[in-house]
Amino acid sequence: MTATEPRQAACFLLDALDAGGGQSTNLDRLFSETFHDTLRRMDRRDRNFAYALVYGTLRTRGRLDWIIARFSKIPVRKIEGPVLNILRTALYQVLYMDRVPESAAVHTAVENTKKTAGNHVVRFVNGLLRTALRHPDRIQWPERKKDPFLWLSVDQSFPEWMIRRWAKRYGFDETVSLCRYYNEIPPLTLRTNTLAVTSDTLAAALAPHAHRVARGIHTPESLRVYGLKPPVDELEAFRNGWFHVQDEAAQLVSHVTAPLPGETVMDACAGRGGKTAHLAQLMNNTGRIVAVDNHAKRREELIQQIQRLGITIVTPLGHNLDEGPLPGRNASFDRVQLDAPCSATGVIRRNPDVRWSIRKTDFARMGKRQLRFLKNVSASVRIGGILVYAVCSIEPEETTDVRDAFLREHPEFHVKPLSGTLKRFPGASPPDGLVCCLPHVHETDGFYIAAFMRKA
Repeated sequence: MTATEPRQAACFLLDALDAGGGQSTNLDRLFSETFHDTLRRMDRRDRNFAYALVYGTLRTRGRLDWIIARFSKIPVRKIEGPVLNILRTALYQVLYMDRVPESAAVHTAVENTKKTAGNHVVRFVNGLLRTALRHPDRIQWPERKKDPFLWLSVDQSFPEWMIRRWAKRYGFDETVSLCRYYNEIPPLTLRTNTLAVTSDTLAAALAPHAHRVARGIHTPESLRVYGLKPPVDELEAFRNGWFHVQDEAAQLVSHVTAPLPGETVMDACAGRGGKTAHLAQLMNNTGRIVAVDNHAKRREELIQQIQRLGITIVTPLGHNLDEGPLPGRNASFDRVQLDAPCSATGVIRRNPDVRWSIRKTDFARMGKRQLRFLKNVSASVRIGGILVYAVCSIEPEETTDVRDAFLREHPEFHVKPLSGTLKRFPGASPPDGLVCCLPHVHETDGFYIAAFMRKA
């Protein structure tokens, strides 16, 4: 191990994100799969440094690129990706990280450049970094009064087109609050596995390992953990299956579905099984859940997840719901829950890469795909059964537009009014049967949840 390895790993991760098209799940996948062995070989301090460098660079990328543009004769868009990420990470270390000497950041950036580029590129990196750090007074920042959209784009590091889009919907001041909230480091939010333990017992078990443990705001089984010292998977409570890492907005999805013990439920697009396990909890581990996902790797992880949590009523099933309904399962499920693939603009706080990967044209394309998913899973809902649609997006093309189009094309479904605790949720609109979580308002991820019932 060398002192440069966490910096190299961070740059490799950022390069891989760029090369992979930056899909919203790539950052998590790269950490957990592609670079898992590399990161595990590091000691905890180096691993944490690499994590912080990747997430921090992504959160401030727009501001870092503005600085680079002020000192580069080459337009930022023409600088090769690996070189640009070396520059970004070096500037982030000096400007935003504590106790990183300027000399160490510049030296390692230059050494890493030598491994992949010629001498003229090395001189370019060395000269730009030293000049930028020596003359910060030469940087002319955008002014809010003269160009508010450019100012916010650079100040909070978001694409200007995205800011204009949100400002049109929420207003400029609300958009400022949303962007600032997205740049905060979120607490670790857990869902207590109530099949095994109470939230109070879990909180007591976690307290010695964290700065603070607090009850969640919106769901009864949630805990918010601040300043956790060991990695999650090294906690005895994790190995015992006492909790699952899940944001409160994601927990609300299963509360809207509200399955009853003994029912037959489909979790469409089940992924790694977070919401599947929550459904099983609410069913008291009785009945049957069919967890559908088209990817074998995710189904394997789902099996590991439910086994750790002590859940026995889940049957994984491979099927592509984008291509058609589940064969032979028409009108056979009491409840169907669809957490559809989406742009993930609601989870930018946890996935800062999303802001740079998404394109203007993606929302309409994803909305059409989500509508296909919704139509295909609707065939499996029995008469009188419940269908729940959810996305971690705050964009109308993926939320209200999909809901309205589905209801127009499927008159056999109507909106199911919400009840109980959800009826009192600040973002819930009971007559419309939906929950809309706005990150800066509800202190959660952004989620849209709509509930339908199939008529006789």
